[in-house]
Amino acid sequence: ERSRWVRDRVAGAGGADTVGWWVGLPWLRTVVHLLDEDDFFDVITDRNRNKITREEQRVLRGKRVGVVGLSVGGEAAVTVAQEHLCGEMVLADFDGLDLSNLNRLGAGVDDLGRNKAVLVARRIVRINPYLRLRVLREGVTEANLEDFMDGLDLLLEECDGLALKLRIREEARARAVNVVFAGDERGFLSVEPYGFWPGLEPFHGRVREPQRSREDHPTALSFMKELTEWLGGWDAISERSRASLEQLGTSLNGYPQLAGEARYAAGQLAHVARRLLLGERLRPFVGHLDLDELLTAVP
Repeated sequence: ERSRWVRDRVAGAGGADTVGWWVGLPWLRTVVHLLDEDDFFDVITDRNRNKITREEQRVLRGKRVGVVGLSVGGEAAVTVAQEHLCGEMVLADFDGLDLSNLNRLGAGVDDLGRNKAVLVARRIVRINPYLRLRVLREGVTEANLEDFMDGLDLLLEECDGLALKLRIREEARARAVNVVFAGDERGFLSVEPYGFWPGLEPFHGRVREPQRSREDHPTALSFMKELTEWLGGWDAISERSRASLEQLGTSLNGYPQLAGEARYAAGQLAHVARRLLLGERLRPFVGHLDLDELLTAVP
């Protein structure tokens, strides 16, 4: 029955070449032939039922999500796109891909030096070329912050800019935009639903004043210690992470982040994003969902 229906529909349209759309992927020098947007959406979301109902998928299709910081945020953006939790996404990051980023990011050696926002956009386009994407290669700045925030239903914040992390929350609270942040360190998660809890202080009141920029810190370790305030403070990160950070600038040139932890954070972000975008009035949350604590070993 299904095969006959497809054959009849194709024949009625005048042949296979006239059905759907042809989509170009110029960086791959490839053109693909796809179903039209509505049919494509119905087929690609069908395997989500009923974990996400058809009606919920249609609601989500009208949502706009912003993602700033596309290391962990890049994995989250791809996950949100793959679950079809929005119909539009704004991606912002000024940074280019470094070789050391390949310990956790979904990219390859042929992508080295390329802007992370562009790389994430390309990954998403290959999953769903109908998802409307806007790419800010300069990242989010004071000059474009208001423009970036316009029309957002949800913000996933994963940047390293200390002043920006606070400033973007102040703007989100003023606009009643929900914010979610996950750190790939002991399963850290912050849910800041300003749309439902307008009296919530930015970052739950844990960071109240603008912090110094990376360039204003005397050492890499000094900057990282201030960044850990967003994860609960120096003593809240794991013993192994502290041991690594103490070697920054001497025998280690970057903060250790593992691929599994980045993808765990992406899963947390997507789970919370789906519920907030569907209108669930989630309570504010800040804390660790730490697998090391949940899964104990026998001595």
